[in-house]
Amino acid sequence: MANKMKNKYGNPQKNIDAFKTAESAKLAKEVDRQIVRNTVQTDKKPMIMRIIVLAIVAVMVLGIVIGAVAGGIF
Repeated sequence: MANKMKNKYGNPQKNIDAFKTAESAKLAKEVDRQIVRNTVQTDKKPMIMRIIVLAIVAVMVLGIVIGAVAGGIF
């Protein structure tokens, strides 16, 4: 009787192991997707912000230098 049930429904332990493996693969794939999404979203904005900040700093430094030179001459 036990062999008939086992043959009819398969090995329950193997089914449980296969289910766990499939779930872990799904979770790993979802983690990879989140990492890619987070990397793409965070990489673009800081680079643009760095360029803008560097441009503002350059303009401020030039303003100070020009102001010092103009102040020293006049």
